Amino acid sequence: MEQEWISLNEFMRRNKMGYNTVIQMMNTGKIQYQKIGKQYKIKVSKDEKVNEELKKLIEENAELKAYIRMIQNTANQIEV
Repeated sequence: MEQEWISLNEFMRRNKMGYNTVIQMMNTGKIQYQKIGKQYKIKVSKDEKVNEELKKLIEENAELKAYIRMIQNTANQIEV
């Protein structure tokens, strides 16, 4: 597979991920990156969309957001 280097913003857009999630993945070594000045470049395969671990993180993120919304709705219904 041919490799390419893309910007942090492009990686976030392609994978529908937030800044903090991507930075955390970079810090834990889950994705390969280079920092050039103030910009990050992330190594990806041109043919590869999102590997299984990234898909799992995206699904977990969606589940957690739904859970938080449910808790917020419940908290809003409680009268003190």
